Amino acid sequence: MSRLLTTVLLVLPLTASAFEYRVGVGKDETTGKLGIGFDPSSIRPAAGDTLVFEYRAGVHSAVQTTFENPCTPMPGGYDSGIITVPEGTLVDAPGLPTTTFQIQSTDPLWFYDGASGECHLGAVFSVNPPLSGDQTAGAFLEKAKATAPQAASSPAVSTTAAVATSSPAAAGTSAAAASTTSAAAANSASNLAMGSKAFTAVSALAVVGFGAFALL
Repeated sequence: MSRLLTTVLLVLPLTASAFEYRVGVGKDETTGKLGIGFDPSSIRPAAGDTLVFEYRAGVHSAVQTTFENPCTPMPGGYDSGIITVPEGTLVDAPGLPTTTFQIQSTDPLWFYDGASGECHLGAVFSVNPPLSGDQTAGAFLEKAKATAPQAASSPAVSTTAAVATSSPAAAGTSAAAASTTSAAAANSASNLAMGSKAFTAVSALAVVGFGAFALL
């Protein structure tokens, strides 16, 4: 019993240590209202914690980048895809769309809002940035503001892409349905033909039987 209690006490702190950080995308961290950037703009999670990006009204995306090139996607890095939230949605409305990112280590990570086209305006986010030196959260922000403006993504493009992605599956379903219908029709025709042949054979036997009866 004492060994079991010791094991439970050792496991509980490890289980309880994981934390979920919710970060608003398209929310001003200074006012708490809809705006440019992330709220908060920098966090210091531990390995095993979960980062939840929560998207506000407008067109947004959370894209992983590098300190050296703040407004350019990092090859092989995280990309939430374009998230569109209807204009007029309350800043903290329930049911806002989210995406998640698992923190694997305490190494610095860098992100920006790619879809909004506001990276050069300061729409950047840092995870575990150095507290001193030339790669702090503040230095990353200033480096982003020094980049050239980028065009915002169009909600229509995002919607069209989503529809186009689902179309092949729908077409496949329709084709399968059509194939099933054709097969069913073919089976029905085959069964009808077999029934007709059977009826003809029975009729022939009936005629032969009637002829034999007449001869008697």
